[in-house]
This record gives sequence, structure tokens and C-alpha cells, in this order.
Amino acid sequence: MLSLWTTSFRAEKGSVLHSGIYNREMASSLAAGACIIAAAFLFAAVSPVIPLYSIVALVSFVPLFLLFRRYVFREELLCVEFDRRRGTVSFSLNRPFGRREVSYPLTEIDTVRQDCRVVPPENPDGIRVVEKIALQHGTVIPGFGETAEFYTVEIEFKGGERIMVFSSREPSRADEIAQKIINFIER
Repeated sequence: MLSLWTTSFRAEKGSVLHSGIYNREMASSLAAGACIIAAAFLFAAVSPVIPLYSIVALVSFVPLFLLFRRYVFREELLCVEFDRRRGTVSFSLNRPFGRREVSYPLTEIDTVRQDCRVVPPENPDGIRVVEKIALQHGTVIPGFGETAEFYTVEIEFKGGERIMVFSSREPSRADEIAQKIINFIER
């Protein structure tokens, strides 16, 4: 059996917001803070505010943050399993809210394809405006507005269907994954 577990299975740039500024941890912090503020308004409306509420709010921030990060703002995970004993290749996509699974016979695999996808910037005018604003604030956003190249590994089936199983900005990583899959299938 060969298993591939990855969160890198899409050839897309992701959020317009820079990952160093707005990421899953930041979103979890904002959500936990919003819950605490909502609870504070609720308690303030029903009873007088006492210092104990502040302590409870501070202590409850960490578990709320961890819950949001673990269950709401987690990354999607793709699991691809090649099982020679059962003669199947199974794809399982684990999302924050649900799971999707599909299986195919190993004999239906036509080829393991490598590709390079170029993703140009979507809004050049908007990029220039954001860069000007960032410069006025004395900051630079690295990689913002650049064309991105993604090296992908796809499994193509005899019916023509393709499923992308890996994507990286490094061609050597994609080549390594593709070779492992090809070697396993051809054995």
C-alpha cells in the first residue's frame, strides 16, 4: 500500500491577503475574541459586571482559540491510497465540515501526469493600489502581485477524468511524488 497525505493539492495562489498577516491563526483569534465579546455583552445585559468576568474571558480565550483552529479553520487534507491487495486507488478529502471519498480500480489508471500551471495576477490595477498603500505605511508585501508557477501531479484515468493529487512551487517535490506513484503502480 502507498499512501499520500497532503494539504497541497490545488494549483492556486490562495487568499489575496498576505499569509503573514491574515492566516488561520489570525482568523481563530478573531473568532475567539468575537465569541468572548458577544458573551460579555450578554452577561453585562443580565447582571452587573464584576472583575471575575474579565478573568473568565481571559482564561476562555485559549480553549476557544484552539477549538476554532482545530475544527473550523483547519486545512483540507487529501489522502490518496494505492492498495495493490484490493486493486484500488482511493481518494479521501477531509474538510472542516465533512468528508468526501471516492475509489477507482487501479487498472483504470491511464497515466500519472506532471504539469506546470502558471497563475497570473488577477487584478493588476488593484495590486498597484495595494502596493502604493503598503509603501505609504513603510511596509513591503513579499511576493504580492507576482505570477505563480505550480508544478502538479495528476492521475489520469482511462475515461479521461483527471484528479490532482499534489501541487508545489518546487519542481523537484512534484517529480519526487510522481516517481514514487509511478514506481508503485508499475511494480
